[in-house]
Amino acid sequence: MKRILVAVDGSEPSLKAARMGADVALRFGAKLTMVHVVPKLLLPPDVYGLTIAEVEKEHRAYADRLLEHAVATLDESGLEISTSVLYGAPAEAIAEEGAASDVGMIVIGSRGHGAVARMFLGSVSDRLVHISPKPVLVVH
Repeated sequence: MKRILVAVDGSEPSLKAARMGADVALRFGAKLTMVHVVPKLLLPPDVYGLTIAEVEKEHRAYADRLLEHAVATLDESGLEISTSVLYGAPAEAIAEEGAASDVGMIVIGSRGHGAVARMFLGSVSDRLVHISPKPVLVVH
């Protein structure tokens, strides 16, 4: 196993998933890649009072801060950690990134942010388990 992919959204379950992913990576001598997915806009940009470019810039800045915080919570020596911001439907974007040949598994929290969206769209972790070409570890 060369690389473990961990999906984070800033929620407590996703930070637990990051911790578990780090533990597994250390045991196997794997690299850890933490990803955050910026979903497609559900509302037109003018609802936000911003241009599309401004909304995308804000989403990217938020994702960068979130990933930086997640990495800081690990504070593991000897662990190679990289981060990546993905775009699109969360489960699909994570599965696509996880399909890379060097990814051995995907780790995700059982529940993240977005309870209302989950009612309508289903859980990202549940969807990922069904579409991922790689093993998915769901951390409760």
